[in-house]
Amino acid sequence: MSVITVLGRALLGGIFVHGGLNQLKSPGAVAKPLDAARDRYGLAYLPVESEDLVTFNGAAMVAGGTAMALGILPRVAATGLALSLVPTTLVGHPFWDADNDADRRRHQTSFWSNMSVLGGLLIEASRKR
Repeated sequence: MSVITVLGRALLGGIFVHGGLNQLKSPGAVAKPLDAARDRYGLAYLPVESEDLVTFNGAAMVAGGTAMALGILPRVAATGLALSLVPTTLVGHPFWDADNDADRRRHQTSFWSNMSVLGGLLIEASRKR
């Protein structure tokens, strides 16, 4: 395995470990946008609390990010991380609902940054050994 691959996986996994730990430390703060999205899109009836979803997502991000960074089942890790990144991005960065230009620009930047990471995950998930 090349040094570039090892470094790339470590960098790609690191952002998920960092973000997942933040979610585990403060699930209530992260759950607020999720509560708003559940109300906005008529999903408030779901039988799982938003904080529990955030905690599960945070744990999945830490596990997947660690596996990616260490090169453990990288295709599986990339697939799992990609699946968690889509709803995280849609809930966390809804630029289309922003009330002002500054918030819209901030959310658009984060949205497209996450889409770039998603691209890297899709490349890794599709790599042949």
